[in-house]
Amino acid sequence: MRAKSLLLIATLAAILTIPASAFDFDYSCSKTFDDYYFGGEYLYFTCTIIPASSSDSKQADDTEYTFLTNLDSSAITVTVEFKDGKKHLHPAPDDDYEKINGTTLSFYIPETDDGVEEIQVAVSGYVPVIEKRLENISALKVTADEELFDLQITVVNKQKFYSDLKEFEKESCADEKKLREAKTLYNEGKYSEAEKLLAEVEEAINECHFRTLKEKYDEEIDDLKSQLSKITTTLAFIQYRLDYDREKIENYDEMMEEWRNLTLQREQLDNEIDELVELVSKGQFSAADEKIESISSNLTSLKVRAETLKESINVKNTFEFDLVTLAIIAGGVAVIIVTVYTIVSIRRRDKW
Repeated sequence: MRAKSLLLIATLAAILTIPASAFDFDYSCSKTFDDYYFGGEYLYFTCTIIPASSSDSKQADDTEYTFLTNLDSSAITVTVEFKDGKKHLHPAPDDDYEKINGTTLSFYIPETDDGVEEIQVAVSGYVPVIEKRLENISALKVTADEELFDLQITVVNKQKFYSDLKEFEKESCADEKKLREAKTLYNEGKYSEAEKLLAEVEEAINECHFRTLKEKYDEEIDDLKSQLSKITTTLAFIQYRLDYDREKIENYDEMMEEWRNLTLQREQLDNEIDELVELVSKGQFSAADEKIESISSNLTSLKVRAETLKESINVKNTFEFDLVTLAIIAGGVAVIIVTVYTIVSIRRRDKW
């Protein structure tokens, strides 16, 4: 009983994973497709779509259909045969027929009394030259409200495979064992298995490069933070002078306004450094380079302005004393006079 329940659950799960279609159908194609294709190969094939029952034949009409192929210099022709024997040929003048990244044909099958007998599709074109090592493309994809089927072929770029293998062999952080296995699979024509291993090798190399670059950028960020910290110290000293010697500074209002401007610029640069850290963490190094150049330039400008402000604080040249200060000075003068008088008196006695 337990085994039957598990089998029923597995069957239901399998059914649920099959994409639903507008109607049940069978289809067959005139060609048995190879495991791999290479750019430039010519393909021609036909496929026939047959509704599974009379009710499905009726559901197959009154519907918008789209046929697509990713083949280059391609063409699609479709013949719709109805139960009453009539046939419609597409593309017709009112159909949408586009040749962008392959060919797409869209048209509407009108409602009929008995429905559709079968749909015959003919496709021709050349396998495109891909930029990746390996890629699946649609030789024929058919939709009617939702996808009916997508007939894909696997395209291989042997030149890209070869150049990547050679390039990865130069990398110090490449997994040599996986690289050797991938090379063997490639030579044996097992391109999907070779691609799987090469993708793992490439990902590890990219992660290695990222770590190395991130360390470099982290050092530059630390240097920028150090520069900003020194400027912050200068601005703090200026703030202290402005607060402590406020009554003695001739150009106080002017100095205070400049200090506020420089403080705002310092805060802005602090925020920009935070943005730079975020760019580096995401691996957006080109944007990080531009940000570093901008921050460095602004730090240099801010440093010059802060030092100029520091040297521009002018203290009033006053000579004002309070009573205590005058008493101290007077006392000092008196001591000097007494000392001088005593020395003169002694010298006179010595002389006599």
